[in-house]
Amino acid sequence: MKAVWILALAVGLLAGCGGGGTGRSTKVVTVPAYGEHPAATVSEAYSAAECAKDARIFARDALTLVDHASSNAAYPADLYYTIIRSDFADFEARSCGSKLLGEALRARLTAAQRSSLIANLPQAMAQVVRDGLRRSA
Repeated sequence: MKAVWILALAVGLLAGCGGGGTGRSTKVVTVPAYGEHPAATVSEAYSAAECAKDARIFARDALTLVDHASSNAAYPADLYYTIIRSDFADFEARSCGSKLLGEALRARLTAAQRSSLIANLPQAMAQVVRDGLRRSA
């Protein structure tokens, strides 16, 4: 199970670490350590297309996190929490607007699922999600 978590984190981080070459400045975001997962650094440049993609990925993975955060889940949500932290780091490193994130979450999650998501996120991440949902209303 530990190897799966490490692999999923590595895949999540590498998925957003494509080469730049556009001449645009990049922003660096550090994903703090979590349990046995060490801190990781993500560096991205703004791209409207990639921001839209990152928002959709975050919403997809948020739905999975919410599903596994319930008391009826077959196993804990830790893996999905680790994945969503990486998704969020990509989104933040690209300096994507929170409204885009709110739109993607509204399209993918019900109001109850969005509330559950916010309740299961760290305060800083939850605030960005709340802002995005407010701006996309």
